[in-house]
Amino acid sequence: MLLLLLATGCGLQNSPVKKQQNGQQTNEIETDIQINTELARRAKETAGTIKGVKESIAVVINRDVTVAVKVSGFDRWRLQPIKNEAHDKIKEFNQDYNVHVTSDKKHYEQLKQIESQLSAPQEKEMTDLLNKVNKIIKEVDS
Repeated sequence: MLLLLLATGCGLQNSPVKKQQNGQQTNEIETDIQINTELARRAKETAGTIKGVKESIAVVINRDVTVAVKVSGFDRWRLQPIKNEAHDKIKEFNQDYNVHVTSDKKHYEQLKQIESQLSAPQEKEMTDLLNKVNKIIKEVDS
């Protein structure tokens, strides 16, 4: 009796119908994700021109522009004005996008990894990258 229960339980987990449905859902979600590399490039360049910003990184997924800036030295005393200036200049490109600017070093490194994954051949699923960016946005906005 125990063998019968184990055999039927394992058989349901490996059902090809379930796997196919999960694959279809992932593909539908991935087709909804839009990446704008041109706007990301412009946002990165614009943030880099702001006085006090050493480096910048930008990722644009769907309607969110997420920018991380590196600020060091005495310029760290002006973080909020620097972030506000970056936000305002980037928002001028397209009013339809939500702009999120951070100066957190952890967020900078995470966005750098995401940017390299977006420019390289698709090794990771787009939904994973979208979830990572959404997590950063949530931390920036809170």
